[in-house]
Amino acid sequence: MLAISLYKNKINYIKTSKLKNNDFSVTHHGIYKYENLNKVISCSLKDIVKNEKITTENSVSIVLDSQFCLFNEIFCEDPQSLDFHNNLSGNSKINSYLDSYYYPIGCRDDHYMGIHIDKNLKQQIFESVDKLGFSIRTINVGIFSADKLANFLFNAKSLDNYLLIRFITSSSLEILYINDGLLSVYARYKIINKKIKSLKVIGNKSDEKQVKLALDQILKGRKSISNINKAFVYQSSGYSPVVKNLINKKHKNVVLLNLFNYENLETNNQNITTTMAQVTFSELGQLFGGINV
Repeated sequence: MLAISLYKNKINYIKTSKLKNNDFSVTHHGIYKYENLNKVISCSLKDIVKNEKITTENSVSIVLDSQFCLFNEIFCEDPQSLDFHNNLSGNSKINSYLDSYYYPIGCRDDHYMGIHIDKNLKQQIFESVDKLGFSIRTINVGIFSADKLANFLFNAKSLDNYLLIRFITSSSLEILYINDGLLSVYARYKIINKKIKSLKVIGNKSDEKQVKLALDQILKGRKSISNINKAFVYQSSGYSPVVKNLINKKHKNVVLLNLFNYENLETNNQNITTTMAQVTFSELGQLFGGINV
């Protein structure tokens, strides 16, 4: 199986093969950089297939950076009427430009998070893939695909609650908080003078207070957090000192989301540059139900 995560000027890709025991093995992985997003869309799959001599695939899974998406929340008692909420800020014309998807968030039956993707962007991706004779198996969004990695490889699904933290840059964060098996909070934050500033919060406001407390503890360099079972951390761009501090170190319940060293074995210790590159593959987690690397 082949998967590609798309960013503004680069892609990460992984190819896996299925083993006899229904496990997966990574056979190819890498990073390609381009001049702009149009080049990313039009050239990335073609370059991977050509340069890596991939001849046994005819489908691909696509992961979009969440920064390509818009997020909102609505309260709707009848899920069948979500179509009537398929707009942002009361502007029904937005439907002409965005494809909208709604997912339950929190424990309330009427609470939904909307994820909205540019229709033109989706069409460009489909056309580029189709030109090569490929089909698209799935489309996912970055941090939600990373959540699958946390579940499949790091056994997050066995926890009462956990926090997934993406460092977009060294000062910009995106999080998911899962409580009792349910997505409870999606949020983005900015780090200003070592303090957390909320940019967007969707979900349970009480749980979000626990999220901010955990983030504050992590930013202060504590080896464990007191209020959440476990936090899984990765970075898609840059060199955050928080992420670097997790490399080759044992922490009680703050874990580096690195699929190439998911058991945190000392024999797999890598230098900082190598590991920081490896954690950028976390958003390709939708590929794995089991893995050998």
